[in-house]
Amino acid sequence: MKRFSIVFQTVILILPLLFSSSTKELPDQITVPILLYHHVVAEKHPGRYYVSREDFAAQMMSLKNWGYKTITIKQLVSTLTKGSPLPDRPVVITFDDGNLDVYEHAYPIMEQLSLIGSVYIVANRLNTVGFLQKEQLEEMIASGWEVGSHSMTHSDLVRNHAQVRREILQSRLDLNDMLGIEVKIFAYPFGLTDAYISDKVQDYGYQAGLGVGTGSSHSLGTLYYLSRREVRGEFKLDDFASLLPWSNPRTSTNPKKIIPK
Repeated sequence: MKRFSIVFQTVILILPLLFSSSTKELPDQITVPILLYHHVVAEKHPGRYYVSREDFAAQMMSLKNWGYKTITIKQLVSTLTKGSPLPDRPVVITFDDGNLDVYEHAYPIMEQLSLIGSVYIVANRLNTVGFLQKEQLEEMIASGWEVGSHSMTHSDLVRNHAQVRREILQSRLDLNDMLGIEVKIFAYPFGLTDAYISDKVQDYGYQAGLGVGTGSSHSLGTLYYLSRREVRGEFKLDDFASLLPWSNPRTSTNPKKIIPK
């Protein structure tokens, strides 16, 4: 009887530990700024989607100086769905369309600063002139970058429901085959979606969908429209800082020292 009592007391003590270790409290919401770029180019350009490499270098150096840590969308999703921890001041740096200049200008700057990004590929543009090549993407993936789909042809899916399977599912399967990875994140072309499109993104095996917005707070309810803050070509450093949720001290930067010759 005494032995049974000892065993029973031991079980009572261990059960709460087992229960607490097997369950994690999920956050109601998290704050993670997701920045959106399209082009990073050698010189100043009047287009809103074109950020000069000097401005980009200053922005990345500022993130580093301000204590931000780059993560992927998959890490953000894991926090919302599993309670996985995030570093202090997490930030996601995303690039839409898979333009070649991301590899030529953004990637080398981020490599020097030990930053990672996420790039969203229009599948039928991969390996074509002006866009990323398979070998370049493989190099970026090996450095910790995340690759997602930006559809097959960059079609407005809201106006093109008939092509949803090809644009959303087939683009993922093609990228999986070409790159030997599991593509799990989808960026909506033009940031546009509706209930049908978002449901299909989930049905076709994606863990999250990315849009465009003004917030940096995310929850399980927004997994299939995670808001991203667009970085525009005309932005000054103060404009860039205003996209971020935490206060940032003014710091001096010398972007030219990290721009490859």
